[in-house]
Amino acid sequence: MLLTRLNPIAKRVAVPAIGSVRTLVNKATIVGRVGQDAEITNFNADRSVVHFSVATSENRKDTEGNLIKTTHWHRIVSWDQKKNSYLADRVKRGDLVFVEGPIHYRSYTAKDGTEKQMTEITLKTFQALSSKEHHE
Repeated sequence: MLLTRLNPIAKRVAVPAIGSVRTLVNKATIVGRVGQDAEITNFNADRSVVHFSVATSENRKDTEGNLIKTTHWHRIVSWDQKKNSYLADRVKRGDLVFVEGPIHYRSYTAKDGTEKQMTEITLKTFQALSSKEHHE
């Protein structure tokens, strides 16, 4: 298989199979701190969307041994009508959260007429790990 020749570790990764066809997977798992309180947008009585961002960070050393911390921001979106009011009320800046879901890419035209690209994780699984009060 080409994948195992390019990356010998790949043969150890379990890939779900359905019959003789391998299933493709699009899933991001993030554990990080919420960057802003969750915001809900109500379209009508039974349709809403919630957005918030989650920060993750990684540390590495440069060639001179200096520690470099890099922060990555992830935009989270929820279309789950059962979860949205809970998320809007409870997800606050600074909370440590676990989120999981597929990554989606989209483009749109901004007010100034420029084309913008956006990457979002559509929330499927959510778990609050600690609140802001525990972090301070």
